[in-house]
Amino acid sequence: MKSYLSYLIVLIASTTNAIAMAAQEQKSTHHLSASSLKVATIDWTQTETLLALGVNPIAAAQVIDYNSWVKAPVIPSDTFDLGLRTQPNLERLSELKPDRIFISPMFQSLESQLSRIAPVTNIALYKKSNISWQALKDFTRTMASQTKTDKAAEKLITQSETKLAQLAQKIPPNTPKLIMIQFMDARHVRVFGDNSMYKVAANEIGLDSAWLGKTNAWGFSLVGIDKLNNIKGQLVIIDPLPAGVEQHLQNDQFWQYLVKQTGNPVLKISPVWSFGAIPSTVRFATLLTNKLTKEAK
Repeated sequence: MKSYLSYLIVLIASTTNAIAMAAQEQKSTHHLSASSLKVATIDWTQTETLLALGVNPIAAAQVIDYNSWVKAPVIPSDTFDLGLRTQPNLERLSELKPDRIFISPMFQSLESQLSRIAPVTNIALYKKSNISWQALKDFTRTMASQTKTDKAAEKLITQSETKLAQLAQKIPPNTPKLIMIQFMDARHVRVFGDNSMYKVAANEIGLDSAWLGKTNAWGFSLVGIDKLNNIKGQLVIIDPLPAGVEQHLQNDQFWQYLVKQTGNPVLKISPVWSFGAIPSTVRFATLLTNKLTKEAK
């Protein structure tokens, strides 16, 4: 009897220890995957997506320019600025000891150097004939799978689709197709159409692009402003404008003619990353809707 009781005591103690160890292991794993994963990013599309998933990179490239061109989500002040995307500060990055470095194919020439510091994950989004709302969701889920933030990804997608549906309800009836452009200089623009994030955003709120010309893998054609002549639609200018362009356009007779022949006022939109993912898509749709509804009043 005595030996049996001793056996029971040992068995209970062993089971208790095993449960405690399993709980501790699960806690440690969750801690490492959800909050302690130290990632660095070179590509802004990946940076904005990680931030939207609740992952704050320990380092990112060209933070100051990100704040000018992408705007949101905001990069935390304690994220180290690695400098140029094409020439990141490798020495400092090495000192930060990231667990993983994210890049896109645009920066794959850096892969061999970066892989000496940490594992590199190369994820593509912008490819010819690839960009759609589904592609943006797939990209988000891929980023989430690499950072153990799958639940955050589903929440982001659901909230974004709800927001876009709400915006679609606010679009004034008979809104014309959109001529969405970014000025490169006073005479040349990127005009966005198929395979662009701006077109995806417009489509998701019930609008469309007026540009039917060919576009590249980034969803735009680089053309002279004369190529916009006779296109029916509403001009949408996405900031920022190069220095001096705004003043030039105010006195440019051909530009004034272009605006007049569209029959619609020009909409000017604050900077939104042209090659962004879901965060930029929802932000562009929001800013565009705000402009259209304000104009309709």
